[in-house]
Amino acid sequence: MPRLTDRYLSEVVRHLPEGQRGDISEEIAATIDDMIAAELDAGTGPGPDGRIDPATAEHTVLRRLGDPAQLARRYSGVRQYLVGPDVYPVWSRVLRWLVPVVGTIAAVAGGILYVSTTPVPQLGDLIAQLVTSVSAALLWTFAAWTLVVVIIERTTPEGASNALARTPTWDPNDLDRPGSGTDTRADAIVSLVMLALLSGVPFIPSTFLYIGHLNGGEPLINPDIPTGWVVSYLVLIGVLALIQVWRLARPGRSRGRLALEMVTDIVFGVFLTALVLSQQTVLHPDLVPADGDGGPATAIRWGLVAAIWVIVVWDQVETLRTFRRAADR
Repeated sequence: MPRLTDRYLSEVVRHLPEGQRGDISEEIAATIDDMIAAELDAGTGPGPDGRIDPATAEHTVLRRLGDPAQLARRYSGVRQYLVGPDVYPVWSRVLRWLVPVVGTIAAVAGGILYVSTTPVPQLGDLIAQLVTSVSAALLWTFAAWTLVVVIIERTTPEGASNALARTPTWDPNDLDRPGSGTDTRADAIVSLVMLALLSGVPFIPSTFLYIGHLNGGEPLINPDIPTGWVVSYLVLIGVLALIQVWRLARPGRSRGRLALEMVTDIVFGVFLTALVLSQQTVLHPDLVPADGDGGPATAIRWGLVAAIWVIVVWDQVETLRTFRRAADR
């Protein structure tokens, strides 16, 4: 074996796991020998007969194979990524939903904590508290969700169906179906999870946001809100959930369903806005006491309205983006 090839193989083997070194080294050595022989037979040399000397052929082949470390990674099959291509669509889609929801919850919790514990609240300090709370919550959310995805992907045996894979099973008949059924199902599942979390908001104790000491661990939402508002809230969430179940049962794109989903989202946003503005305080009075106009409760009330419409607009944009992506397929 030529000395340069021997050194090249030594570098490749150095980057391989112990149990794979023998077989892969023999395979690469045979590949190099075949490539050198093909290079010699090709007659691409500069001379009139087209001959090329063995050293030049060897050098050409090794240059074509590239960095030994990269070649070793390709042969070993070691994953050189954090989130793989099979689960990336679901990972990113869930993250796009988590960011506004978690950010809003963190902003509300941070605002309540600051207003409830500061004798004379200042706008600059409140903004600093909100930025700190939201940034920390988003970083933890990103890290936690990414860790869950990585664990699921890494613990799935090679070749087995991944629970988060975009296309766990695929059939050629899928090519004849309109839109992307797998994308639609993934969006529907994410939406159902988010709606399930939203349905529990009226009953979530304040301890969930680590501010239970402010109202004795009672619910985060004002218990004096009339029952009709709470029932209407749950009914609207139920309607949104039925639309997502429809998407699960009949995936693909539908203009009628798109219009219904977008209109229902807007109606839900209008309902939540009316609820927040019609109450002295939609949050528990021990957390944010009613103070008329111009006080902390008013600031939080309008902050909630702004957060509601940020999420509604975000949802509208994501819904349209998904529909257009399916239409382009």
